[in-house]
Amino acid sequence: MNAPADVNIGKRPRGRLDSDQQEAVIKLEPVRDRIETLVQLYNDSQVAAQEFGEAVKEVAEEAGLLAKSVRKFVVAVACEKVEEQKRQCEQLSLLFDEIEA
Repeated sequence: MNAPADVNIGKRPRGRLDSDQQEAVIKLEPVRDRIETLVQLYNDSQVAAQEFGEAVKEVAEEAGLLAKSVRKFVVAVACEKVEEQKRQCEQLSLLFDEIEA
């Protein structure tokens, strides 16, 4: 199978653009040097996400709330976006109260 004419086989891919829109020089050493750490951090994040989900579900069941609501509340508190979430909830509540669907 032949590659399309616009594919440059053997040519290095282009680097990401910096704030001045200049192409960065690709260096693979940082990835090689830290791949094991990055993989471990990824794996740890997956375990943490699983544990967080289970904890939220447990708390929600004890509280008689939807897990999705508890999760959104915890994330809003953790990310310091409580006021923004309150405003969204108030607007959503207004829509449900005032508009028949």
